[in-house]
Amino acid sequence: MPNQEKNNGDFRHCEKHGEANGCLSFKKAIFEGSYEDARLLGLPQIAFAGRSNVGKSSLINAILSRKIAYVSKNPGKTVMINAIKVNDRFYFIDLPGYGYARRSKQMRNKWRKTIEDYLKNSNLLYHVFVLVDSRHLPMDNDIMFLDWLRFYKKTFSVVFTKTDKSTQKDISANISYLKKQIGNFSYFLTSSKKKRDIDKLCDFIAERVEEFP
Repeated sequence: MPNQEKNNGDFRHCEKHGEANGCLSFKKAIFEGSYEDARLLGLPQIAFAGRSNVGKSSLINAILSRKIAYVSKNPGKTVMINAIKVNDRFYFIDLPGYGYARRSKQMRNKWRKTIEDYLKNSNLLYHVFVLVDSRHLPMDNDIMFLDWLRFYKKTFSVVFTKTDKSTQKDISANISYLKKQIGNFSYFLTSSKKKRDIDKLCDFIAERVEEFP
């Protein structure tokens, strides 16, 4: 496991000594396709979830060091499950963003069902990264989603995004607020633009991959 910084029962994945080689190990990545039902994908999977416009595609591109996930200027653009095959060994799963108010209620319910069906029924899902915008308090949809993952015993980490646009005071307040809502959790503090802690995410993912069958 990565070095861990204790924080009132939580832990932040923090800096390790020496070179971080996780990102360098992701030498091959291809966009496999978009699916309404991705449960039949035959390799282990790591999913990225979060509200629309939280930065899922940007984070995936930063981890892979290439532009492979589509970054939209229009929130709510991803309406299907996007699969990226990495090293012919596993998939990154880019889930539709939840909670985008400008979409119809029918569309939002469809997204919810798509996400829930995948998370509940995928036998090859090994970890879920839940992205939260570090500039704002976690919203009700974020808390409900994290509670849902806990209820179904899904392994997850919270990834606070856009920390280059936030302050340490706001970040600390957001972590404390989320802890009050859901209890202890592990987390990363990232900036796709500044590459903050992307190496730590890569190392964490590389360690998880070593556990795959």
